[in-house]
Amino acid sequence: MPHLPKVPSPKSAVTRSIYLGTFAAIAVLATLSVFIYRSAVDDAVAQHSAQQLATVRTAAVGVQGEIQAITARLRQFQSLPSVQNLDVAFLSQRVEAAFGDNASGLINLILRADPKGHLYYWNPKGELLGAGDSQYYDAEIFAWASNRANASQVRIIHGWANAAPSQRAIAMPVWRTAPSAENRTPSNDFSGVLALVVDINRFVEVYLGPAMHDLSDARLVVGLATPEFGVRMGPGGEGVAPAPADAHDHAERQGTTILDDAEGRRLHAWAKLDAADETWLVASSARYSLVAGQIRRSAMGQLALTAMLLVALPVAGWLIARRERQVQLEQRRLERRLAESQKMEAIGKLAGGVAHDFNNMLTAILGYASMIEEDAPPKSAIRDQALQIHRAAENAASLTQKLLAFSRKQVLHSDPVDFRSMLGNLLGLVRGAIGANITVSTQIGEKLWPILADPVQLEQSMFNLAINARDAMPNGGTLQISARNAPRPEGERRPDADVKPGDYVQVTVTDTGSGMDEATRTRMFEPFFTTKAPGKGTGLGLSTVYGFVSQCGGYIEVMSTPGQGTSIELLLPRAQTAAITPTPAPQVEAPSSGLKETVLLAEDEEGVRQLAIESLERRGYRVLAAASGEEALKLSSAYEGTIHLLLTDVVMPGIKGPELADRMRAMRPGIRVLLMSGYAADVVTPGDLTNAVLLSKPFAPSALVTAVRASLDVPLSSSPASQG
Repeated sequence: MPHLPKVPSPKSAVTRSIYLGTFAAIAVLATLSVFIYRSAVDDAVAQHSAQQLATVRTAAVGVQGEIQAITARLRQFQSLPSVQNLDVAFLSQRVEAAFGDNASGLINLILRADPKGHLYYWNPKGELLGAGDSQYYDAEIFAWASNRANASQVRIIHGWANAAPSQRAIAMPVWRTAPSAENRTPSNDFSGVLALVVDINRFVEVYLGPAMHDLSDARLVVGLATPEFGVRMGPGGEGVAPAPADAHDHAERQGTTILDDAEGRRLHAWAKLDAADETWLVASSARYSLVAGQIRRSAMGQLALTAMLLVALPVAGWLIARRERQVQLEQRRLERRLAESQKMEAIGKLAGGVAHDFNNMLTAILGYASMIEEDAPPKSAIRDQALQIHRAAENAASLTQKLLAFSRKQVLHSDPVDFRSMLGNLLGLVRGAIGANITVSTQIGEKLWPILADPVQLEQSMFNLAINARDAMPNGGTLQISARNAPRPEGERRPDADVKPGDYVQVTVTDTGSGMDEATRTRMFEPFFTTKAPGKGTGLGLSTVYGFVSQCGGYIEVMSTPGQGTSIELLLPRAQTAAITPTPAPQVEAPSSGLKETVLLAEDEEGVRQLAIESLERRGYRVLAAASGEEALKLSSAYEGTIHLLLTDVVMPGIKGPELADRMRAMRPGIRVLLMSGYAADVVTPGDLTNAVLLSKPFAPSALVTAVRASLDVPLSSSPASQG
């Protein structure tokens, strides 16, 4: 019987079709996977390059800001007569006062060389380590320093005897130009070189170490290079190590590239910075194979999963992609927050330092202008000129106060504040300032908690926000101020800062103005940044709000859309006690002459000291003046009469004002204390203000006399010194 050919069963044909369809689907998906893989590698490389550039750019801004701050301190220290005259007996104390707060450890030594190259050097604590027994004389350096045209120049010096390769000296010439009590007519001649010795290794640890720690990335190597020497850190937990200088000859100020040399293929980012007369470079690199390898492993896993389970692959891929996207967004958010924090901190240091120095200068300017105005005949040209100086000094004083507010260096008097009552008193002033074409509405929640803040600064902040809203609505609109209780028992995650758990009062100021784009919103709290025309604003209104809110422990968030208005939200800490209704301060009459109460004055700035002496002696006070806390203690011990008041600066070389006050109270129970300072946030504690009054610089003679009189009129039974 012949064999008939087998006819394929329908089941076998369907199976083959499924197999063919499966293989075709796998082929299509494999092709797509290759394409996706390549795109993912490119995206990963671009993303990682952008992250590296952000890291090195942030570090470069920090290092350059630190170099500028150190240079400013060097210039200020060089202007001291004891430095210019090389008074070694006094310099240890001056060094400790100027550089003792070296918390980051960036300054290693303070070096002073006389014209013959004899070296005197101290550590930041003021300990004398070299008293001229060693000598270093570089003809080129001393020729540069002894040229009068270079008297104010600063340069980087390296390679001196016994110096480590990573050490650099920020140096400037010393010319004797400052008068002193011993030498009122300086000789104005060359007196050597002054330098602050820093270590590049420490700059890397301070400004690049946090990046390595935060990223926890074994692929990353970071470094800092000068024209002759470099330092690197990484990968992983490896510490700092020497490295070549700018080996890749970067022409641009910043950028990214892919290197392919003896060390392999690497992603590379760099940013340059100016350090005195040199250009330094911050750079980072990561192995390309490791960056691409992460995506390769993920893509191969997806391909294998596709072959096993075609239906589950899209779902799994979508879940993985969403997770990766969340991780990337979180990492970018943390990087933006770190970069913004470092930028604002660097600007804050600079602003606070400038404000402190200006306050001392403005005190003398404002005071003597007031005296000239008081002594000049009525309607005379001299009186009018003094009045103009007085007004200009007051405007400058207002500017420095705003700088201190932004840098969070002002002294806040935090009290429980009833926001509902405060806003009610403020609305009349706000409506008058913003104009009739803007409608003001308020919405205050029931049983609103009291706010723990400085009431004066809170009022000023609300007024600044209202003025900012007015400028955004030139054709009129609506301004709404609302407040409600906002408990955050578990805190809150935000793009700029995470809110700590606690109870807050949320104050929101909303306008219907022009709004802001993202570029403007990210810069709106920077000092002197403004979108107004020149001469129409200082750019300090919102920066003072930012500084105040941050200093009192609150948070600020901005939501804005171009053409749809802006909403600024303040989260301010809740006070645990009820608000206290303020009582008006009693009017203090200026004392008549001949009272002869004795005031012990301690002030290291000569201009301020002479102003205070003349102002008080005009009013009949007997003044014992000292240029330091130590001198004040000696005067007190030698003086047999009664000292009624201690008037002392807060920040002085040697003994600080609060410590001097405590020692004077022990020596003379019942003595009153009046502190004065233009920059006291880091020194004055709440306990110091409980036992004394703080007079902020700059001040006019009348304000000084009024504060002295008010302190003296406090009854002994209620004065802090008489208690206990």
